[in-house]
Amino acid sequence: MSFFTIKSVVNKETYKEIWWQLISKSEKICIAMVLFCALMAAIFFAVEGLYVFSFGAIVLALVLPLFFYRNIKKAVKLQFQRINESTGADELELDISFNVDKITIFCPMTNGTSFIEYKNLEKLVKTKNMYVLLTKARQFIAVDKAELAEKRKEFLRFVRSKMEK
Repeated sequence: MSFFTIKSVVNKETYKEIWWQLISKSEKICIAMVLFCALMAAIFFAVEGLYVFSFGAIVLALVLPLFFYRNIKKAVKLQFQRINESTGADELELDISFNVDKITIFCPMTNGTSFIEYKNLEKLVKTKNMYVLLTKARQFIAVDKAELAEKRKEFLRFVRSKMEK
């Protein structure tokens, strides 16, 4: 029995909106720690008159976040190359059904079906235009807020109740 059936489109705009959510919490903490240490080293070196080392620490602080962003962009580009190879399109159209015990994702373009059990969901994130369900394996399900319309609160209540179990 399906409680909600939603049409979803995954395209480059989807990734632009959720890219920060695809970085794990531990990676975000690592970035913050390296930034903090690099900036502290830059201040220390500047106070000691070691301007070359200070400049190097600042460069490190700037390069690390760019490195993570570049890797995500690279992974997204590869994902869309794969989508294009298998479907001939630049986006995926999905039918997502929220059932009693699992989420069913059907792609009419490939006639493929996949399933995600609620126990594998890690968090629900709200962005400007969508709700994003992230799994423990860093997969995601993007649900356009416009698709939910007046059922938004009911949908959120349902998903949160399933994630708590």
